[in-house]
Amino acid sequence: MHGGTGGDKMELVNLDGMDEYLTGISGFYGPIEGYNGVEAITSITFHTNKTTHGPYGREMGAGYTLFNSTATSGRVVGFHGRKWTDGFLIAIGVHMEYF
Repeated sequence: MHGGTGGDKMELVNLDGMDEYLTGISGFYGPIEGYNGVEAITSITFHTNKTTHGPYGREMGAGYTLFNSTATSGRVVGFHGRKWTDGFLIAIGVHMEYF
């Protein structure tokens, strides 16, 4: 997912009050066309205890890797990640509170 060029737009994910919370993320990671082999996150989906939001970005097939955060009982309480120089998100992880 790129930092805002090429038609990308920012979207807000609204959770349903105090009883919906994030339980994980998933998405695809792979080479970015036109960037000499740079690999980054190309799509992301947010999972909650009620539903999923997304995918945001482009889901890819052959040559791209599906990633998932932990599949244990808990809630996401924070994120960490890295971006490449041109604004591509190249790594993301979640901080969990387990039940």
